[in-house]
Amino acid sequence: MHSKKWIWTLLLTGTCVLAGSCKKFLEVEPVDRLGANSFWKTQSDVESAVADTYGLIYDKLTYGPFHNINGDIRAGEFNGNWVTSFKTVARNDLMNTTELRDPERYKVYQLDDWYPFYQSIAACNIAIDRIPGVTSLSDADRKRYLAEVRFVRAFTYFYIARIYGDVPLYTLPYDATARPRTNFIEVLKFCIKEMNEVKDDMPWQYDDPTNWGVRASRGAAYTLIANCYMWMAGFDKSNLNEYWKQAADAILAVKNSGMFQLLPIEDFKKVFKGRTRESIFEFSVNKNYGTETKYVSLGQWTTHDPIVVYGSNSDCYYEANYLTRLYPPANPDKRRDLWFYLPYVNNTTAMFLKYSNVTNPQTFYFDDDMIIFRYSGALLLGAEALANLNRNDEAVALLNMVRNRAGALLYTPAEGNLKDAVFLEEQKELIGEGVRWYDLVRTGRVTDPAQCKNYLTADQFKQGAWTWPISSAAQVNNPNIVLNKYWVK
Repeated sequence: MHSKKWIWTLLLTGTCVLAGSCKKFLEVEPVDRLGANSFWKTQSDVESAVADTYGLIYDKLTYGPFHNINGDIRAGEFNGNWVTSFKTVARNDLMNTTELRDPERYKVYQLDDWYPFYQSIAACNIAIDRIPGVTSLSDADRKRYLAEVRFVRAFTYFYIARIYGDVPLYTLPYDATARPRTNFIEVLKFCIKEMNEVKDDMPWQYDDPTNWGVRASRGAAYTLIANCYMWMAGFDKSNLNEYWKQAADAILAVKNSGMFQLLPIEDFKKVFKGRTRESIFEFSVNKNYGTETKYVSLGQWTTHDPIVVYGSNSDCYYEANYLTRLYPPANPDKRRDLWFYLPYVNNTTAMFLKYSNVTNPQTFYFDDDMIIFRYSGALLLGAEALANLNRNDEAVALLNMVRNRAGALLYTPAEGNLKDAVFLEEQKELIGEGVRWYDLVRTGRVTDPAQCKNYLTADQFKQGAWTWPISSAAQVNNPNIVLNKYWVK
């Protein structure tokens, strides 16, 4: 599970080189090839270094079920049953480190450590500094590699800003300065600026299907831009229309590229196995290259016989009242029919089958990809931005593309508020993909008990209860770090 090997191993002949341990905050010791002058000579060297930047994030996100813990389970509708740490997260009791350690093997409590994310950022900063000096590269390849690494860095900042809020912003190699946290809106603006500068240096999509989704592309850059703008709109109310317009424009660019498509919903196992025309950005998990996961995928806890050898009961399940709200029993929806077994029973005989690419049913190893951005989610984000701009016809067109693929009823004005319909569709389509909590937070719906079981009061939200606590270890080598105040009791 905790493999240091990068996922696009098909492109590499050796194992990845990892950044060394840090004695100072964000300082990568030059004890390996990343810091050696003899390393930055060939295209193979650059491939390996770029692979590191992805692999270090992948390591963190597969060290435990971190992607879904904060993205899905925290909202409260995922019943943790006997898993104490899941239940603790679902009631926002994030300082209860005793319960977050139960069971220890899931390592839920370690999400408070942002240092591994900064290892990837440090590797990016080194690569950005050194790639221009690799004379064996063509100009086009040099630009593409730099763009790719700058995407990884921007994506990492986007990812951690959603978890921790304000984060220190480091952009220089070997920078051990004790920097304070930067307001996360400014961090997101940095990400957008980075992507606007380099997006045209990457292909919309790669010719080689083995690269689809698992390497940064222009489509991934535009989708990241849109996500950053939609987050900014949630917290900076003075520029709403501009942020929504920019997000909509980015998603429409992805759509109009013609490089992405919605696969038949019946092919959902192919979609989540990865590297399809629906893939925009994902971390590949592949048994053949030693990256199958355990204690990471939601499938681990939501399947039983005959998917895995576990009797007739899974460990956890989505609560029936939530699924009834998403997928009313009287309405057609192939997602409900294909992704769920007994969705309305409200107990562990139910199964969530979205992640069911199992490599070993007896040992519970899965190799579904960790999906970050896919085309249907991008279309719905665009529909949300367009609906907010009152460009309703355009919003409905995108919304109905997703509904049509799902075999669901198409939207008409008689259904009610378009903005609410789009948001609900996002929850239907992206259930279990690590986005629900973040969608609730950025839209403010997290303070509405009717929208979120683990809701926050307006005062809690203002104090930053939507963030995850930051480990006090972050202050050891950086006294300028101020911890998230809501979690300092």
